Amino acid sequence: MRIFTSKKLAYVVALALTGALVGCGSDGKDGVDGAPGTPGTPGTPGTPGEPWKPTPVTKSTLTNLKVINYTLGEGTISYEFEITDENGSPINGLNQVEGKVAALTDKGFINNRTEADINGIADNVHIGGSVTQATTGAVLTQIDDGHYKFVAPMKGVTTATEGIVLLSVGPQRNAPSPVAAARIVVNKPEGQFSTATEACYACHVDYSTSPRQHHEYVAKGVDGEITFVEGCLACHGSVSRAAKNAEGFSVGGYATNTLSKIGHLNHQEFTKDFSVMNCSTCHVEAPKNINISGPGCFDCHNTGGVPGVITPNAGADLRITHESKTGITERQAIRAKYKLELSTPVKVDDISTKTDHYAPTGAAVVMAEPGWCTTLTVKDTDGNLFSIKDNFNYSNPLVYDAKKPIVYAGAYLHGYENGSVVGRPGNRTNYYYGYNADGSKNICHRLADIQAFNANYAYSARVTFSTAGWMEYDGNQRYQSNGSLRTTGYDGSMGISFTAYSDVVNPVTTAKVSAFERRSVVSDNSCITCHNDATAFHKNGAFDEGGKACVACHDNGMARTPATLGAGFGPMVHSWHWGNGANVGEVAADGTQAKTANGAGAINPVTSCVACHETAVDLDKVPNQYILEPGNKMTSPVSANCYACHTGDAAKAHMLSNGGEISVPSVPDWFKQPTGEACAVCHNPGSSAGIEKYHNFTRK
Repeated sequence: MRIFTSKKLAYVVALALTGALVGCGSDGKDGVDGAPGTPGTPGTPGTPGEPWKPTPVTKSTLTNLKVINYTLGEGTISYEFEITDENGSPINGLNQVEGKVAALTDKGFINNRTEADINGIADNVHIGGSVTQATTGAVLTQIDDGHYKFVAPMKGVTTATEGIVLLSVGPQRNAPSPVAAARIVVNKPEGQFSTATEACYACHVDYSTSPRQHHEYVAKGVDGEITFVEGCLACHGSVSRAAKNAEGFSVGGYATNTLSKIGHLNHQEFTKDFSVMNCSTCHVEAPKNINISGPGCFDCHNTGGVPGVITPNAGADLRITHESKTGITERQAIRAKYKLELSTPVKVDDISTKTDHYAPTGAAVVMAEPGWCTTLTVKDTDGNLFSIKDNFNYSNPLVYDAKKPIVYAGAYLHGYENGSVVGRPGNRTNYYYGYNADGSKNICHRLADIQAFNANYAYSARVTFSTAGWMEYDGNQRYQSNGSLRTTGYDGSMGISFTAYSDVVNPVTTAKVSAFERRSVVSDNSCITCHNDATAFHKNGAFDEGGKACVACHDNGMARTPATLGAGFGPMVHSWHWGNGANVGEVAADGTQAKTANGAGAINPVTSCVACHETAVDLDKVPNQYILEPGNKMTSPVSANCYACHTGDAAKAHMLSNGGEISVPSVPDWFKQPTGEACAVCHNPGSSAGIEKYHNFTRK
């Protein structure tokens, strides 16, 4: 018989023993009387000499569940537990309780349901099980205030059963309860899990707040820790309920979808540039099973029938096989091997000294005119130059060539003001290029192609390496934010892109002003945690370094989308995950516009801020600078970020009444005009209504 004893019970026993020891020997002399004590909170009057007890309650908005012990017998299970409300008061009158056991078998975890007779044959499969107070033979007894014992028959357990043991109190399906729900995993075998709560919560953050199914079933462990995976496995075990024996009884678990199937199949198209073949995303350690017909593998390599037994990996790591097969390993190796450098922009009298080709046509051109130039260099991590010239792919149509991996190497001339990219005075395509002897690439904009712009200058550049499976366009028809249908889909799919920014210079004096600095409030791996397939995004941007590449186009001055869809980088990210931007999608099978297959829809936006932001955003440090929109409009920066999600009329009115401006007419040199929004007064972290009070920036 296996008994789990809680720390609390151990403490009570130790206290009792201590009291017994104190009772032995001499009492000693009386000491000086102490000062009168502070009166305690009134409770239920007790017998003189007995400790005070808080007043019991019969309902709760939060339930604290402590399991004192549990016992697995021959065909029975029993729990002894205590429940208190949010104030620590014991809860009486509990009438809904459930116990589950997902037994550990040679096929993994199985919690088999009790089924009705089939053609006169009684259920002949019993593995683990599930019981409630309504189970025939079950007895729920209240021992004391908030103190209960629950005993029930469970045919699928014995004294030798190992597995996940779970207890829950409060409402059951279709049966409300005045007692709030609480679920606790009271036992879990160590070393038997292929993934962990931390891996799931890297993206989901806190599934208990998710808008998706069963969010209320997230369980805790005996020490109060979240046990997401173990709690899910209690129902969604290793073998589907659909697996049946010859008589038609299920030999599988409580649910039809196993947890591995949810992970392997339900996640496959949940968002762009996510791949379940990047197994390391969820499986931090090598999976336990390597049997292709066994649990987990069976989800994709379906051989029909009942899954086979688990074959321990014994050192084999199938993650490498999957990641290599889909090119993830190759792309990650390229990402780790190279880096991009961009020289400080220089103004030259004759760009023909650095260039000899015209970018839009690729034709040889001598342009003896003044302009601005920068030099683009690719190096490996050892500092060796990698020739752009010798490795550039000029094929038309552009197809993958292992001997010529570089398919894009270009640069933009930006306006830069107050730590932000505020526009693109240099035409993005009408530039000239030429190669140096070492294979580095010069890129120049002649003065005639640069618009007057009252800001400093900086260059950005991107270089894209293609890999096997690379496509110039992915062919997935999609609607753009302006309502236009783009039939070719995203461009640059499956490449590996690198981005660099030059120093900042004064266009009048030509002197260096500063290094390029980007105010970043996200971590470098914020995007690649979920966008995990290691590819480039469209326009040869990349997800690494917190989306640093995206700022070259989605900056404060490029007027990419209106405020309702998230103008600027931060607002765009907010909107395309949780706001109106999430409604701009690809074309469905029936030809209609579909909502974006967006994985963030499974995540509560209020509790998921910590997925990207490591700390609460200091609003006082947000540059007091507008964000430009199409149609010669602009929006103040904090309002732009908030409005990307909070698009309701009341929220908009609140922003406007406190100095925010949304889609107002832009003015000349808009990036030099201070805004009047006063959001930080109330909403800065630490303030009376600080954003951290309403949005989660801390992982549990």
